[in-house]
Amino acid sequence: MKNLYGFLDKTRGDLPLHETFEATKAVVAIGDANTLRNIANSVNIFETLVQQISHLDYSAMTKEQLNRTVITLSSKLMSSYTIDLILEVAKALEVNKAIEVFDWIVQQSEEKYGVLKADSTQTAIVKNYFDVQQNKTVFSGRIGKGFEITELLGEQKDVAIYAQDYYLDDLVIAEIRLHLAGYEKVELKQGNILVEPTFKNQTFDYMYDTPRFGYKPNAQEMEQLKYHSRFNYFGVPSKMNADLGYLVAGVHALNEQGKGAFYFTTGALSRGGADEKIRERLVARDVIEAVIEFPGGFYAPTTGISSVLVLMNKAKCEQAKGNILFINASTLSKFVRRKTSLTDEGLAEIISILEERKEVKGISKIVAMQDLTDYELLPSRYVFENEVELETYGLVEIDLPAFEQVKTVRLKDSATIYRGHNALPKDENVNGNVALLKISDIVDGEIQEAGLTRYELGGRVKLDNYKLEKGDIVLSIRGQLKLAMFESDREDVLLSQNFIGIRCNADFDPTFVKLYLESPLMQFIIQNSLTGSTILNLSPKDIEGFMIPQLHLKQQQEIVNEYKQQQQELKQKLDEILIQLKESKLNAYEQMGIGQTFTLK
Repeated sequence: MKNLYGFLDKTRGDLPLHETFEATKAVVAIGDANTLRNIANSVNIFETLVQQISHLDYSAMTKEQLNRTVITLSSKLMSSYTIDLILEVAKALEVNKAIEVFDWIVQQSEEKYGVLKADSTQTAIVKNYFDVQQNKTVFSGRIGKGFEITELLGEQKDVAIYAQDYYLDDLVIAEIRLHLAGYEKVELKQGNILVEPTFKNQTFDYMYDTPRFGYKPNAQEMEQLKYHSRFNYFGVPSKMNADLGYLVAGVHALNEQGKGAFYFTTGALSRGGADEKIRERLVARDVIEAVIEFPGGFYAPTTGISSVLVLMNKAKCEQAKGNILFINASTLSKFVRRKTSLTDEGLAEIISILEERKEVKGISKIVAMQDLTDYELLPSRYVFENEVELETYGLVEIDLPAFEQVKTVRLKDSATIYRGHNALPKDENVNGNVALLKISDIVDGEIQEAGLTRYELGGRVKLDNYKLEKGDIVLSIRGQLKLAMFESDREDVLLSQNFIGIRCNADFDPTFVKLYLESPLMQFIIQNSLTGSTILNLSPKDIEGFMIPQLHLKQQQEIVNEYKQQQQELKQKLDEILIQLKESKLNAYEQMGIGQTFTLK
């Protein structure tokens, strides 16, 4: 492609760059070097280009866009430039496959942001999982540019491919790619599958949706969704992020033996509201066979977001019925040149786990439906290493089965849990009526009251909802994790939005609860509850679900009193040791002969 790149680079001033690439795509779409040379020798190259495109085996949709590009080209460029472009493309086609040249042009045209596509190792997982046989049907509700579908099918050309997408430009690229790659049974249509399924009353053997994250329906589409019978059982997706609607579409698009593969961000499998209802109904249908979680960086440089791959099977084997296989790929990945991918060993491990449906410590786990937590389907919720590195204790191994034998109660049943207030900078006032506790105000587990920032709040702000009381435990939920107890009698301190407040009921001693939350067990659980690819967050719902040892109040207080007494005794001993250490140094300085040079005040 070196000569073609040189030509395009030299002619940057003749057309806007994006139009140059569009023109090149239209020429490459013809796909044959000899045909292009004949076009270059014709009397009217633009008319000949249009005629040639009309004879290609593309849909009317794609032909129309290609011809529109040619017409635009004819109005802006001289024939001589176009002839040179055609001949340069012909040269490239003589030494490269047509799809390789076309893909190179697509990549060049989006070099700044990159093409959002699944990593080849991710596609390899699906390829092995599907094992597409000849004479089968493959469908995509969001085909994107079609990079993944050609990787998925490889040399299996004897299949019928059906696809749709709401973005016309991508759909045209996908059709050209499939044509140039040699797939003959292809039918693509434009439309958003959530509100406009274009292949009605058809079902398919396989369904594969490419990564297209964070779809937000507009008001009109939300109204349409409410009246689609497909969502009667599952519920209408969220208007803020309707991604899980594509899983629902998959249930209806697949035949009774069908398999599907869908990419989502991690939030789709852990959010509450409409997403939780959809997940609950999907679990009840027992169509989700496996979920694989990938760390951030698989779609670099376009985005660094972490993601999940949901594998659907409407004909699960007996061994898979009633449960879901979760795989956490974080330890099976590598980061090279600003991009994450599975290692060769990691890919082989995942394929082996899927084929044998087995559990591997720290990587995979089979979870029965009744054991799911709030129908969350995020693998890191269920699969993690049982070791944690803690500053106080070093490397600690956690035995969760042993913890299951402890009699416990949910934190939300033993305390009032409340959120902090989101104060605005404009309300900051040195003479304000309240002070606000921020993350920076906690140092070494102690609240630094003297440095609290004051705000003038009132009116619509219900101060009592956020006001700290003596004995309240505060736990940060965003960014750096911090834990402390409010031990002041002050009545003017509010909790900020980066905290959750925990106010124990009469049956629980707050010091006991705080001490428990500081334990290696709970530090491990808290760390494994964190979500987010850039800034780590702790969900209030997760905090509510923390399990607390259920001991009588008297027993709790005995534990606390003994702990405090031991701490006081140890502190006294430590103070004595520190004094002895200082005296030892002073003695050394006397022996050096410099004792008289300074006086301790």
